[in-house]
Amino acid sequence: MCTRLGRLARNWGVVKAYDYRNGAHRALALQTQDVSSGLRRVNDAVWPPHERAYGGPPESMRQRFSGPALVLARLIVPVLLLSTLLGAAYLFTDALLLLPDAPRAVQNAMLARSDLVLPMAWYAIHLCNRRYGAPYAFAQLLAGVGIVALVALINPGDINSWINSSPMLSLRAMLAFGVAFLFASFIGIIFFDAARGPRWWAAPLAASFAASLVFSAVYYPAAFAGADHLPWTDSALVHFIVFFGESIALLVPYYLLRPAMRPLNGMNGY
Repeated sequence: MCTRLGRLARNWGVVKAYDYRNGAHRALALQTQDVSSGLRRVNDAVWPPHERAYGGPPESMRQRFSGPALVLARLIVPVLLLSTLLGAAYLFTDALLLLPDAPRAVQNAMLARSDLVLPMAWYAIHLCNRRYGAPYAFAQLLAGVGIVALVALINPGDINSWINSSPMLSLRAMLAFGVAFLFASFIGIIFFDAARGPRWWAAPLAASFAASLVFSAVYYPAAFAGADHLPWTDSALVHFIVFFGESIALLVPYYLLRPAMRPLNGMNGY
């Protein structure tokens, strides 16, 4: 029996341990030069380095806050840009476009300057998505909408007077706008991330199409369904055409900004 055990030990040679915490890293645990010398001692073991076996030294306060600080620094410009565009859309809602020679359906749609700002807001999100990825774009969207909502809620009296002076506006329409913009922008972010690829125009075009379609399909029935004074179905169709048509035109500045907004590593290279 002793001879058999000695043969097995000689064939085994080296005992290896697995450090599950570091990706199943194989570490040389025990090694013997003479199997017949009896049981191995603890001092004979070659243990893995401290930084691999135990996760290394504890992080300093600077290391803990460096990651969140980097995220905030990257989001400053995108959030300010989106907040500015949404603020412009908020201010230009009652600035109607005078189109006397347009077809009857276009005139009844009550197009305003704010309708021309929305595709720009979506392209601001596209650029952030291209540079940093979908998580940053989601954070930009929530922060930008949150800032505009906070500024609007600080002066509720201005909102009431603004609604009373604009016959097309109501509290229902404003809430519908916020919900529709958030939902449409979320869908646009998902479409942009899914359409990344060698064709530089595919992602922004797909995202803008999805955002324009979702916004038109959600906002107008939510804001004006049941109102006799506005044919909201025609208005939704006209606004979708305007949104997507402007999105096609915005591909030109998007193309020019591509060298300055190159994707980071891991963003599929596009």
